[in-house]
Amino acid sequence: MAEDSVDDNNGQFLGIVSQYMKDLSFENVNSMSSFHNVNEQPQIDVQLKVNVEQGVEVAGHKNLFRVSLVVNISAKLDKPMFILELDYVGEFAIEGFPENIMEPILYVECPRLLFPFVRCIAANTVSEGGFPPLYLSPVNFAELYQEQREALNKTLQ
Repeated sequence: MAEDSVDDNNGQFLGIVSQYMKDLSFENVNSMSSFHNVNEQPQIDVQLKVNVEQGVEVAGHKNLFRVSLVVNISAKLDKPMFILELDYVGEFAIEGFPENIMEPILYVECPRLLFPFVRCIAANTVSEGGFPPLYLSPVNFAELYQEQREALNKTLQ
């Protein structure tokens, strides 16, 4: 039965070999003074970037793809409250896909698989830093990919 599903995919495979936090930094800028206006909603700024490396070798696995989600989050009321920087990495084995769809797989599908872990880490880190948990909204990685492609095309022209 399992062999039938492999045949149905024409030898295509997408799997996570490993995933980990490469870097995590949380700065509670003003400590308890951040809570003087607890009834106000802080201004939250979320920056997200996707980086891709090809041809990675990890623990005997060759030709892997390393996809990292770099997230920078800052919160402020009158002054900065906290800054969270996270670099979360997934190493993917990807085989059998046509070359013309590899870029969307790497910049859309792989980050989509990693994002739930990033959301959980961000919520827990902010909560453990003494603030209410921060729940990141879902991200449309296809739209983010299109925006990055358009920006790259403009700079190349």
